[in-house]
Amino acid sequence: MHPCPRPTTSLLRAATLLVAALLLAGCSADRPAASSAKDAEPWPGQTASERVGAPGLEALRTKFRFYAQDPCWSSDPAKVFPRCGRFTTEIRNALPQVRQDAPAATAQADLVGKALDDFAAKGCQADPGTLAEGDAAVCGPAFRAVQETAQGMATAAGAGT
Repeated sequence: MHPCPRPTTSLLRAATLLVAALLLAGCSADRPAASSAKDAEPWPGQTASERVGAPGLEALRTKFRFYAQDPCWSSDPAKVFPRCGRFTTEIRNALPQVRQDAPAATAQADLVGKALDDFAAKGCQADPGTLAEGDAAVCGPAFRAVQETAQGMATAAGAGT
C-alpha cells in the first residue's frame, strides 16, 4: 500500500501544470503566417501575456507569484545558486515585459539586469538544466543581489509576493 501524497504537494503540482499549459498555449495562439523576414519577428509591441489574452500587468504579477514558489527566489543563495540557471534565465526574460507592462518598475528592472550581469561575470551563471561551478563565497552574495533585486522588482510591479 502506497501512502497518499500530501495535499499541498498535489496542489502545487496541479498549479504548476496549469501554469505550464497556459504558457504553452500562448506559444501557439493565433500567430499570423510570416510573409517576410520582418513579419517573422514575434508580434511587435506585444508581450507574451497579451498573446494569451490576459492583461499584461496582471499576467506579469502572476508570473512573479509563480517565481516566488521557486526555491531560487528566497532560499540560502550560497546553497541554491548552482541549480538556478533556469530561474535566472526566466527572470532575465521577464525584464522586457516588466519595462513594457509595469513602467513604474523599470528602474528596478535595470537593477535586476545589473545584478544578473554581475552574477554571470563572476562565473556563477549556469545554463538551464546544468549546475553552476562557481565559488559559493563569491556566487552566494552575487545571487543574493539577484534575489533581492528581483523581489524588489516584483514589489514595484505590485505583485505582493
